[in-house]
Amino acid sequence: MERKSFTRVTMALDIVRKIQEGPYSGYHELAIVKHQIDLHDIISVEDSSGTGIECDDPRVPCDESNICWKAVDLIKNECSVDKNVKIHISKRIPVMGGMAGGSANAATMLELLNELWGLGLREERLMSLGRKLGMDVPYFFKGQTALDSEATCCLVPLPTSLRFVFVIAVPDFGVSTSEVYRGIDYSVINRQHEKTEKMQRCFLENDWKGVLESMHNDFETSVFRSYPRLRELKAQLLEAGCMQAIMTGSGSTVIGIAENLQKAEDIRRKIDCRTIVSSTLEK
Repeated sequence: MERKSFTRVTMALDIVRKIQEGPYSGYHELAIVKHQIDLHDIISVEDSSGTGIECDDPRVPCDESNICWKAVDLIKNECSVDKNVKIHISKRIPVMGGMAGGSANAATMLELLNELWGLGLREERLMSLGRKLGMDVPYFFKGQTALDSEATCCLVPLPTSLRFVFVIAVPDFGVSTSEVYRGIDYSVINRQHEKTEKMQRCFLENDWKGVLESMHNDFETSVFRSYPRLRELKAQLLEAGCMQAIMTGSGSTVIGIAENLQKAEDIRRKIDCRTIVSSTLEK
């Protein structure tokens, strides 16, 4: 069995607070507008005598630390399954790029195993299992455009007919998510929540210009300080003709909005790093 594992970009990202109590103490409440795009990995699975992973990107671990392996173990434990699979991952989503490739893969694995092993798990159950693998995983069972708080379990679909073309700048280094969270400057976060609220309205009202005006990312302040190259890439995308540009997630990829596919191809040739052109995922 084989399936495309589509990723997402973040169009707005507020770091609301660090949670101090309850089961998710130590995690952060976020307010993220996520938008699914057609960039994807390809994951295939087949029954095997033992769990194993192959990946065409050497940066991806192929042992028990891989989130797809963890998904297999989770399903086996939760559903009392005594089976194994061989997994192959064809990697296209940037690694350590803030594009949630691992979370997308985990959701895809849960769906594949549910089908392969005939478990009959409903979407709500799959989302609950996904949360045990990562806070970003449940979103991928809904996909499209949504507001996600992650740790506080608020996932609100934002149905829209808006479509975007992205130029994704991929530097030759990744950014550690755990490192980024340790470096948060709490004195400057959650000051742009009005933009996030505006973006939600604009998606619902199909206001393309309003969405662009509302794009922001709280992580940029601290990440750009540690990785000035990413600030340069954002400036390059804007100078090359993007309508708007922003770092996605916790970095290291930076995305720009292009007017159309032809313009995106023109822009990508002006950026001095690897680039990917992608569009809103059509469903």
